[in-house]
Amino acid sequence: MQVEVKKIERRSGFILLESILALALFAIVAVGFTVAIQQVAFTANRSGESMRIQRVLETLLTEASKVVRFEEVEEGLGQDEKGVYYSKLIEEVELLNMDEQELQNMWRIAIIAEWEDASGRSMQNVAEMIRYEPLYQNNR
Repeated sequence: MQVEVKKIERRSGFILLESILALALFAIVAVGFTVAIQQVAFTANRSGESMRIQRVLETLLTEASKVVRFEEVEEGLGQDEKGVYYSKLIEEVELLNMDEQELQNMWRIAIIAEWEDASGRSMQNVAEMIRYEPLYQNNR
């Protein structure tokens, strides 16, 4: 009978050790999943913010391109509620066609977004287009 009691005591010691190891392994896995989920949430948030800025840039670019008569201008458009500063640049550009002839009335319209990310780095995104002014004057 004594032999059986010793086997049970040793076995219960192994069960305790196995339980502690299982809890430690579970804790390590849980912390890993928590960090991974936080990183996914951060990336999704940053991606959503980037898409929002891109939509605003495209809207402002469309609005700036509907002017009937262009003139060179560089102006600030203001800052939004998220701290993104927008500015507009319209300038005449000199472009050549395939025959090396200069194209007249070509304008570059650019909308620039500038902000600081969470780490304090200065970020910038630009939406731009080249427009032939006379092509759009008849559509007004």
